Amino acid sequence: MNISREQFLADRRTCLGGSDIGVIVGVCRWKTPYQLWEEKTGRRVDDADSLPMRFGTHAESFVASEYTRLTGRRVERFTPMLRHPTGPLGGHLDRLVIPEGKSRAAVRGRILTDRGLECKTVGAFAAGRDSEWGPDGSDQIPESYLLQCATYQALTQCAHWDLAALIGNAEVRVFPLRRDEDLEQGILEIAAKWWTDHVLADVPPDPVTEAEARQRWRAHQPGKTLEADPTTVALLKALATAKAKVKAAEAEEQGVKDQLMPRLADADSIVFQGANLASYRANKDSIRIDWPGLGQRLIEDLDDDTRAAWLADFTKNVPGPRVLRLAKTLEN
Repeated sequence: MNISREQFLADRRTCLGGSDIGVIVGVCRWKTPYQLWEEKTGRRVDDADSLPMRFGTHAESFVASEYTRLTGRRVERFTPMLRHPTGPLGGHLDRLVIPEGKSRAAVRGRILTDRGLECKTVGAFAAGRDSEWGPDGSDQIPESYLLQCATYQALTQCAHWDLAALIGNAEVRVFPLRRDEDLEQGILEIAAKWWTDHVLADVPPDPVTEAEARQRWRAHQPGKTLEADPTTVALLKALATAKAKVKAAEAEEQGVKDQLMPRLADADSIVFQGANLASYRANKDSIRIDWPGLGQRLIEDLDDDTRAAWLADFTKNVPGPRVLRLAKTLEN
C-alpha cells in the first residue's frame, strides 16, 4: 500500500469499509457494532494496526503471488481510496486483476478490469472440518468476507471477485465470486441506515449480546435501581436454572474424573482393542519471567525518592469488572 498508515486509518473513519459490513449485520467474530461505532465516532482507536492485521497486510504480497502462480492471472496494486457515489461506502482494495492481453488493470485511478482480488490468511483451526471455508474453486467462504467482496464489487462495478486464502500456512485456495447486484443493494441500504442512525446521529447501536452490553456499560451507576419487567424476571430465573445445571454437570464431571484419573496412572495414551481413546501428556514447557520478582530486584538499590517515582510511574488503577450476582431466592 503506497499511502501512509496514518492516512489509511484516517480514511477508514470517514465511511464504512468492506470489512465493516459484516460487523454491522452481526457475522463478524472480531468486532461488535458498538466497537465499530466507537471507531467511526472517534471514541476508540481503530485496531487495524494490531499484530494480526499487520501480518495480514504483510502476507498480502505472498498470497497475491501464489494466486498468480495458481491461476496465471497477473495482478497489480490499486491504492486510491474508492467511495460509492450514493452511499457511505468506501475502501482500499488489495489487488486488481490485469485483463488477459492487457498491461494494466487501472490507469490514473480509472479501473479497466472486471475482476478484483482479496487476499486472506486463515489459521489451520479456523479452516478445519466444521469451518465456513469450502474447497478450492468453490464460492464457500465466511459471510463476513462475502459481504466484504460484494462491497468492493459495488465500489468498482467488477463482475468477478476472487478471494485467495492462505490456509494454515500450508495451502492457498482460490474462491471465485460472481457479482450479486441484489446483495450489493442490500449492503447499500444497510450501510446508509446504520451510518445515518448511529454515526451522523451520534447514537450507539443497541447491544444484542453480553459482550456488547459490557462494552457499552462498563461501570454501574452507584445507587441506581432497575425495576424489572416480566421479561427480565423470566430471564433472571432462566439464568439461575442454567447456572444450577452447569454446577451439577461440573460436579458430575469431577466425580467421573475422580474415578478415572487414578486408573490412568502415568500412561501416555489410552487404547481399546487397537483404537486410540485418549492421550494423557504434558503440554510443551513454557518460559515465564517473574516480572514482580524482577521489579523488586531492580528497585532494591534505589534511593527512596527514585523508588517512589518509579512506583508511581508504573502504578495504575484498573477498574473492577461488573459481576452479576443472583439473589439467593433465585438460586434455590
